[in-house]
Amino acid sequence: MQRRDFLSLGFAAAALAGCATNASAKKTTAVEKAPGGGDPRMRGPFPILSTPYNEDGSVDYESLARGCVFTADGGCPGVIWCQSNDAVDLLTFEEKVKGYEVCMQALQDRTDCVCCLGCNGPTWEQMVKEAKAVEALAARYPRTKVAIISRPPDTGKTLDDVRAYFEKLGEVAKRPVIIQTVVNSTCPSPTVEMLVDLARKWPEVFGYIKEESGGAQANDRMKAENAAKPVIHTVFSAWGGWQWLHQSRRCGSEGLITERCAYAPLLGYIWRQMEDRDPKGTLTAAYALLRLLIDQRNYPGGLRGYSLYYLQRQGVFKTTVSREYLKSEKKEQGTVAVGDNRKWKLSTVTLTDDQKAELDECYDDMLRFIREH
Repeated sequence: MQRRDFLSLGFAAAALAGCATNASAKKTTAVEKAPGGGDPRMRGPFPILSTPYNEDGSVDYESLARGCVFTADGGCPGVIWCQSNDAVDLLTFEEKVKGYEVCMQALQDRTDCVCCLGCNGPTWEQMVKEAKAVEALAARYPRTKVAIISRPPDTGKTLDDVRAYFEKLGEVAKRPVIIQTVVNSTCPSPTVEMLVDLARKWPEVFGYIKEESGGAQANDRMKAENAAKPVIHTVFSAWGGWQWLHQSRRCGSEGLITERCAYAPLLGYIWRQMEDRDPKGTLTAAYALLRLLIDQRNYPGGLRGYSLYYLQRQGVFKTTVSREYLKSEKKEQGTVAVGDNRKWKLSTVTLTDDQKAELDECYDDMLRFIREH
């Protein structure tokens, strides 16, 4: 029996059981989410678009534009670029600025999708330079809804360093800014109190949080942040979607930020069920399917990994090429550079025929599930 047959039988059995027992539809267990004020479009899954590269390692801007459209067409109300390590550290300022404009062009007149652009740096000077570039371009693309996302400074050592960094951004930004709470193991995360203070001082800019602190403290922080509404507007989940369902139901999360743009159609579906309070009782099954797709073991992994194969399969990317740190190691917060974080090498995702067949079947199951539900 094929997996698709098993899934079909499982869903059919569940439906028949409901009829036999005259059971009522599942009632949601989600917490009530207080209005957050702010920009109402800054909610939902905002996938980080993996940076596409040509075979020679140059940025493939045509694929970047296709990735923006693919993510928006998948039902995601936002798309983020460039916020992953391969883009934050391994792109030049000029490459970023060109990419910012490509993304703004691709999402012109898309009232259903926010174009959220990463502005980061080892110090506030680099971050402000990027933010000013975004602001200058946004003035030229008034028909694109533009936002910013930023993480603490790479070289930050104290909470004062973190506060000064984001205060500089508050002085420059003219649009919503999502604060990512973690950058590395040496720079402290902004406290909940700091995030609230920043949002009070710049209510049109701050109050949007990607909460990815480690361990159970992330859930506690998320509850405290949501308790500060409407000063705090939106708190997004992270961690590649792990615990997104828990955090939505129990902690008040109102979206997800992750480098999983290949699964945009499923992320969009899950979000709609969350917003509608799981009317068909399919939310758990949809979330389980997401975990299946992104938790394949013994495949080329990481945030890009075999997800690039899916993007190539869907005609979004032309290659599975990546820039990687010349020397790196894997830590809890992801792959980090060892030594100079600006030096890179090229790698290509390679898969066996068996791996491709299994990945194809999983992805087709996802598309069919969305189509049928």
